[in-house]
Amino acid sequence: MNKEEFLTQMQDVLQTEEELSFDTVLDDLVEWDSLSVMATMAFLETSFNVKTNMNDYKSMKTIGDIARKAGL
Repeated sequence: MNKEEFLTQMQDVLQTEEELSFDTVLDDLVEWDSLSVMATMAFLETSFNVKTNMNDYKSMKTIGDIARKAGL
């Protein structure tokens, strides 16, 4: 998966119409809540075989932080 595909997938995961970039601040997204965190956890595990937990997301501030966790 390339970076553009990752952003498109994250739009689906977050169920947002907002255009995302790697600089998008998670707390600025209305859709970013505990359910979105769980959906992101599932996305990373199924798409990248990366296991995360709720504590990992406390230090993640942007979409780019999530992408780095995925290895992009």
